[in-house]
Amino acid sequence: MKKIFILILSFLILQSCIKERGDDNIVIQHISIWPDGLHPFNSNSAVRTFIFQYTQKTLIKLDLETLEYIPTLVESMPEISEDGLEYTYIIKDGTTWDDGNQLTAKDVEFSVKTMICPLTNNTQIRSNYSTVIKSIKLDENNPLKFTMQAQQLHVDNQYIFSELYLQQQSFWDPNKILDNVSFANLLDEKFDENYATEEISEYFTKYNSDDNSYIPKKLVGLGAYQVTTMETDEYIILNKKKDWWGEGSESIYNKNYPDKIIFKIIKEDAAVYLSLKSNKIDVSNRIGTKSFQKLREREYFNNNYDSDYIDRYAYSYMGFNCKPDGIEFKKFFTDKKVRRAIAYTIPVDDIIEVILDGKASRQAAEISPLKRTYNDTLKLIPLDIEKAKKMLDNSGWIDTDGDNIRDKIVDGEKLQMSFKLSYMSSPISKEIVLMIKESMYKAGVDAIPTPMDFTLFYKNAQEHKFDAMMGGWGGSASYSNPMQLWHTTSWVTKGSNFCGFGDAESDSYIKEANSSLEYEKHKAALWKLQAKIYDEQPYVFMYASKNKIAISKRFDNRNMYTERPGVILNNLKINNKNLVPTTGEK
Repeated sequence: MKKIFILILSFLILQSCIKERGDDNIVIQHISIWPDGLHPFNSNSAVRTFIFQYTQKTLIKLDLETLEYIPTLVESMPEISEDGLEYTYIIKDGTTWDDGNQLTAKDVEFSVKTMICPLTNNTQIRSNYSTVIKSIKLDENNPLKFTMQAQQLHVDNQYIFSELYLQQQSFWDPNKILDNVSFANLLDEKFDENYATEEISEYFTKYNSDDNSYIPKKLVGLGAYQVTTMETDEYIILNKKKDWWGEGSESIYNKNYPDKIIFKIIKEDAAVYLSLKSNKIDVSNRIGTKSFQKLREREYFNNNYDSDYIDRYAYSYMGFNCKPDGIEFKKFFTDKKVRRAIAYTIPVDDIIEVILDGKASRQAAEISPLKRTYNDTLKLIPLDIEKAKKMLDNSGWIDTDGDNIRDKIVDGEKLQMSFKLSYMSSPISKEIVLMIKESMYKAGVDAIPTPMDFTLFYKNAQEHKFDAMMGGWGGSASYSNPMQLWHTTSWVTKGSNFCGFGDAESDSYIKEANSSLEYEKHKAALWKLQAKIYDEQPYVFMYASKNKIAISKRFDNRNMYTERPGVILNNLKINNKNLVPTTGEK
């Protein structure tokens, strides 16, 4: 009864908070979780990036149709020096901030300095930039021209500005405090000790404030839309800007057809189903497979929505804490043989069939099989409980006290193979975790489901406060620098290498992959890295589910894309189509 009440309440909130749209030029997009914030550089969730598509801009971007990089705020892709270490750009004239001031190369310099500064709370992504950019050299005669000087030859050099959301120096740093610190200072390993003056430290304390993540007037950018309302766990509203610099552009990324974009948080899958069934939302790309399939069997739904299953580059995984402290978090998974044994207990194929209705695919490594650099020699790990039992026996995990749970003396302490399996709370995730728990128990392993919201889940992962975790990573058709997830420094600095994978050998593969501009050498390095990760088993790579996208026929331009996020909301143009009323079907 409690669950039913929550579903009804969620549905009523959706109806009461947002008026009936009718012919209003409003797009309501369903999202399933509240973002970790909308800070320019510190937040990291996929939802935050989704919203940034409409409020922020980058110099270049990956075209969703061609999967090639295209210039957006610059006149062309960069002019590259013969040695491959300098990349020169000219910003398009007429690109202006909300106060009417022109975007200049100084704003680019400021944005890069902020991104790579060790005092910015962005350890999860900083290395992607600090290992590529050496400095930004301004042109004395043209304020719109600059040259990015690269650290070394790197495959990301000419694409580094594709995900760096530009920020206005005069808004964030009116006193030009960052002008007093050089790129050499910022990249110095002893920055905190030698260059973090009281003035600079105070500036970044304010910059990292939560106010810059959630207060609408702080959430400024070059995009066509401005955040105007944020109601925690309810909705985020974006309004179209007046006199926006990109008005009239031919680019689909600069269209601003909707007057308002509303991101409505609906966590319960049943509530999403009801909202689509009754035309209360316009777009969804986060709905359970069974609910989606049921809707697609209804004529009224198909009359009201375009929908499809679309491949994507994201994947779900189960990760192990390979370097626990041994005190609060015990040494369950320090042995790679144990990690491999656990991999044999996870019923991935059954999860795909039962929970995802077969609408997902398996992969054996961190790179999507949709890419040419995927190591297809690696074999998928099957469900094999008997093999798991033998491997655990050989690793010393044996049930010595007859309670059906394996145990072992570790550092003088008797440990039960009973660990917390952390995951982001949702009905579908809960079902998956329960299937995993049941399967593991057959091998004498006790996984304790430990649900939590995204913010706590991510914080614990960064601080290595978990036994095992079930998560997922969004992917892209573009090159994904392995530094962020797999380099040893990303564990030390509490970046995104949550599990503690890596050694000098794997780090050398990452360096080789990043610096090899010749495709075959680049691919060979990535294959070696994938094989190393496969052998060490810090993750169990579970599945890549398909995007399940529904777009209301109230709009034209209802295109769907493999590249994330799969839809372009600002390009939806209202057509005032009369939708078909829902029936009494359940």
